[in-house]
Amino acid sequence: MSNIVMVDNGILRKADNVELAEKIIQLRKQKDAWVVIDELLKAWSKRAPEEVDAFQIQIREYRENLIDKRFGQTKGGKDFGRRFILSFPKILMLMIRTQYKADELPMDSKFFAKFAKRYPFFKIPDKI
Repeated sequence: MSNIVMVDNGILRKADNVELAEKIIQLRKQKDAWVVIDELLKAWSKRAPEEVDAFQIQIREYRENLIDKRFGQTKGGKDFGRRFILSFPKILMLMIRTQYKADELPMDSKFFAKFAKRYPFFKIPDKI
């Protein structure tokens, strides 16, 4: 990481953060949302490797506690079970939302299913 600091609208920022922001803005103008999300994931894993490692441990624990590991079934209430499809880090959600509002990129079940298939690191069950 760079130790160079820049002034951006009167705020001190690390040069690599400014470079990343500029890259994301350019990608957003030219590419689809998944290319931007790819880049945000790379930035997250590069800048917070300890958080990524902790997240991986947490996902492993989630998988171990499933009733049905193939489909991600969890203990439900008395009469039903639930499926645990993926775990999504809050920081990543915030990073994506800085670029896409809810009406531009709805984070609905379709989005999360595609996310889980595209990024199996976050997927809980064997099968989506």
